[in-house]
Amino acid sequence: MKLILRYLGYLLIVSALFRIVPILTALNYGESIISFVLTTLVSLILGGVFVYIARFKPDDKQLSLTLSNGLMLVAISFIIIPLFGAVTFLPSLEYNFLDAYFESISGFTTTGLTMYHNLDALPKSLLMWRAMIQWIGGIGIIMVFLFIFSRLHSHDYVNVKDAESKAQSTMALYQSQGFTQKLEGGLKKTVSNVLIIYFGLTLIGLVLLFIAGMPFYDSVAMSFTSLSTGGFSVHDTFYTNGFQLIVLCFLMLAGSISFVTHNKLLQKKWKDFLFSFEKNVLFLMIIVAFITTLLVSTDVKNIAFVLISAFTTTGYSTTALALLPQLFIMMIMLGMLIGGGLASTSGGIKVFRVYYLLRTIPWSIKKLASPSKAIIPLSIHGEKVDEAKIVNISIFVYTYFLILLIGIVTFMAFGHDFFTSSFQMISALGTVGLQTADLSMFNPILKVILMIAMLFGRLEIFPLLILFKKMFSR
Repeated sequence: MKLILRYLGYLLIVSALFRIVPILTALNYGESIISFVLTTLVSLILGGVFVYIARFKPDDKQLSLTLSNGLMLVAISFIIIPLFGAVTFLPSLEYNFLDAYFESISGFTTTGLTMYHNLDALPKSLLMWRAMIQWIGGIGIIMVFLFIFSRLHSHDYVNVKDAESKAQSTMALYQSQGFTQKLEGGLKKTVSNVLIIYFGLTLIGLVLLFIAGMPFYDSVAMSFTSLSTGGFSVHDTFYTNGFQLIVLCFLMLAGSISFVTHNKLLQKKWKDFLFSFEKNVLFLMIIVAFITTLLVSTDVKNIAFVLISAFTTTGYSTTALALLPQLFIMMIMLGMLIGGGLASTSGGIKVFRVYYLLRTIPWSIKKLASPSKAIIPLSIHGEKVDEAKIVNISIFVYTYFLILLIGIVTFMAFGHDFFTSSFQMISALGTVGLQTADLSMFNPILKVILMIAMLFGRLEIFPLLILFKKMFSR
């Protein structure tokens, strides 16, 4: 725990720096900066205290994070850091701490469920902070820390044992964010590439939205929330300009594509990017859902935008969901369940897992139809797949639906109908943000359940389960 506390201190210090953007926004619009400055100071001081009390001593044996500890650190950071972010929301939510914490977790997990009813009446700096925390949550504050960590130690002269220890710690954090493979040239290059891709796409989106006629303030905020597939908006009425919607669709799709796939473009491996199976399967699913929805609606622009928003788990909506045809709603819910790619900013079960499980169906049938001693290897795209990998995927999907079922039953026990219960749980667990009800009117217990679901969805379930196990074990 000492090592985790030390890294948590570093994360609090890094998170404090992101408040510079809303502070500058507040100064520009003549708004109060007290809450931002206060939380910045508290984060810096508390982070420094954690680093100091958890400093290493010469006789310390544990110098590196294991993957288990890395996952725990991610879980703890997504619980603790939103606590500081919630302070800024307190005045505008009548000092209801649960609602403020809900809003903060919804932002950091890139979900987009909100307690606010009138966005246009909120301060510009507050709306920018909402957008900022989604942008942070999209890339993962751990990835930002990894970049700083790798740079801080790039010129250190340490012995071999210390160097291996630091490398192991960094890799544990890297894997805990869902990145199962390096992009190229070692971890330092990997982290640099991830941030280059993310910052680059954010800048491209900002410029395109501004060219499309969106005000500069809106362009910044919406590029943050669309690329992060977060879904927070800065206005009550959503945009209708066709060019602006196209740019938002581009950013949502870009955010839902794996960074591993994006890196092919940096490497100028155009063919590898073009034929990336996970990206292409996602696009195919959206096209199939789009064609299916055309059976009950002819509003092509609305269908395309909402389905892309659902499949990328962004959560933007240009219309009242309850008024849509039932088949359209079903396609939306299917998209929220599936989600985007691994190692992307989107949530859901993920295309990779769904695709692999579908491919195991004919393999399972063939295996059952063959003699008991026959060896039937599972091969996908010409590569032999270890059965243990399929077991892990199956366990994840099973756990995902179990959490979903528990949440739906709980909602219905509190008197909500099946549609509202299932839609809100799928939206929260998939970190989507589409909502069909006024969440501020929900029972506090249901708000907590949605918060837990958002954390499960953003953290890919197991980091939170590992944290719970550590908390309740001897």
